[in-house]
Amino acid sequence: MRRWNGWGDDSVTYPLPPGAARFLADRVGMGSPPADAALADLVATVPPSRLPAVPLVSTDPLERVRHARGQSLPDWIALRSGRIVAFPDGVAYPASEGQVRELLCYAAEVGARVIPYGGGTSVVGHINPLPGEAPVLTVDMGRMSSLRRFDEDSQLATFGAGVAGPDLEAQLRARGFTLGHFPQSFEYSTLGGWIAARSSGQQSLGYGRIERLFAGGRLEAPAGPLAEASFGPGRPRPGLPAALSPAEAVCPGQCPRSR
Repeated sequence: MRRWNGWGDDSVTYPLPPGAARFLADRVGMGSPPADAALADLVATVPPSRLPAVPLVSTDPLERVRHARGQSLPDWIALRSGRIVAFPDGVAYPASEGQVRELLCYAAEVGARVIPYGGGTSVVGHINPLPGEAPVLTVDMGRMSSLRRFDEDSQLATFGAGVAGPDLEAQLRARGFTLGHFPQSFEYSTLGGWIAARSSGQQSLGYGRIERLFAGGRLEAPAGPLAEASFGPGRPRPGLPAALSPAEAVCPGQCPRSR
């Protein structure tokens, strides 16, 4: 399972090599491991939710802990010390555009702030709830991760915004294609997050930054569906559908892997 208070899977550890431990002891003296907060103890500190109960929204304390922080060093320190000043009041996992719209309407009705959540890899506080009187609803896009459409002629692929890097590549690889976007957070970050943050990756000189790969899409906004064309110097290819489903993104499939 994904580690709740750091990067990676909790079944994988990277112990400090003995040589490195001796080097540090020689330079800064002997140290002792910090006493990390236990997950159960942190879950016990989660306050009651301020959101009215609805079927689409979970107020489970564990889910709220897992969506409370990103992956920056301050985030890790806060989690490992058990000092979280604010949690989302609820977490939703929409599976369709209609459910996204329903959640936005619900948030407007109850006066909740909405945080869109992709892979939780932000290092600049995008997904961290702030203390305040208004309740906070985190919308996790993880269930909207499928390849919706693929056109081999135009090499346009339409995905749900919550598709993570490995899943996106696997779905394209089955058709002999690749997107070619590999940021350092590739393992957990999502297509929607790449687009929102104008992501770049290790092979961006060859394939281009995400703005050159994004051909357009539509998203659900509080004011209604918003059509978004390609931004930056890249332009949509001929044949781009005039209207795409909300919460989707269209990207060129790049060169077939066999070439």
